[in-house]
Amino acid sequence: MPNWYSHQLSFQELKQFIDEARNGKENKKAFIGTVESAAAMRIKAVCGEDVTSIMLESSSIRHSHGKIHHNLEDDDLLHLVDTINSATDIKLSPKKSENNKVLEFKKNINGEITFVEEVRINHGGWLSLVTCYRLKKQRRGDAPRKR
Repeated sequence: MPNWYSHQLSFQELKQFIDEARNGKENKKAFIGTVESAAAMRIKAVCGEDVTSIMLESSSIRHSHGKIHHNLEDDDLLHLVDTINSATDIKLSPKKSENNKVLEFKKNINGEITFVEEVRINHGGWLSLVTCYRLKKQRRGDAPRKR
C-alpha cells in the first residue's frame, strides 16, 4: 500500500474520505492537492514560507463539522484546494498550531467561508487544515453581528 502522500485523491475519493472521516474515529491523512505557483507566491508574501502541497486529516474534518457554530454545509470542505489556490484574502493568524504558523484563507462561496491552515515546513511545505467555518447567515429581523 502506498504512503498517503504518494497519491493525490480524486474528487470522488476526497468526497468519500470526508464522509468516512465525519462518521469515523480513525485518524487518517490524505494528499488532496497542490499549491499553484501564483498561490504559493501569495502565501510566501504573507508568511515567508514555501508551500507546495495540501493535506487533510480526518481529525480536522471531525473538528470542523462537529461544531454546530461552524455552520458548515456538507460539501464545504470540497472547496478547500480551490480556495487556497484562488483566495486573495490570506491572513497570518496570531495563533500557532503545533508551533507552526497558521494562515486564514477567506472566500465567498454562497457566503463567507474561512479555511484555517497550518503551515508545515518541517514536513516538506504542506498546508494542513486546522478548522473551517462559515459566517452565520443573517436572517431578516436579526441584529447585525459585531465583529
